[in-house]
Amino acid sequence: MIEKLPTPFGLVRGGVAPDRQNIKRVAAVYNGSARSPALAFFGNVRVGEDVSVDELCNLYHAVIFACGAPEDKRLGIPGEELRGVHGATEFVGWYNGHPDHRDHDFDLSQEVVAVLGHGNVAADI
Repeated sequence: MIEKLPTPFGLVRGGVAPDRQNIKRVAAVYNGSARSPALAFFGNVRVGEDVSVDELCNLYHAVIFACGAPEDKRLGIPGEELRGVHGATEFVGWYNGHPDHRDHDFDLSQEVVAVLGHGNVAADI
């Protein structure tokens, strides 16, 4: 079993289409912020296991939970289990070279596809 480790820059690396390099450049800004002595970053922390919400609230003036979806939700519609039907998480992860999705095999020979969704991710796909 491959251990899933966090990758730097979250959605900028794994969720923004490769042809959107202007958006991906924000990583340079993040690098600059990370060097500031006013910032402390704690990654791969499990709230409720490693630290409680109460502990965080006692230490900080504000607590913000910002997290992505680690996996797709099933839609509960007929056909979603068929071969060739894929969730956005695995497809976007694959085309961005995310280590957790590097071994996926997608049939890209089709001329017509259907994308269910809305927003930036659906448009990128």
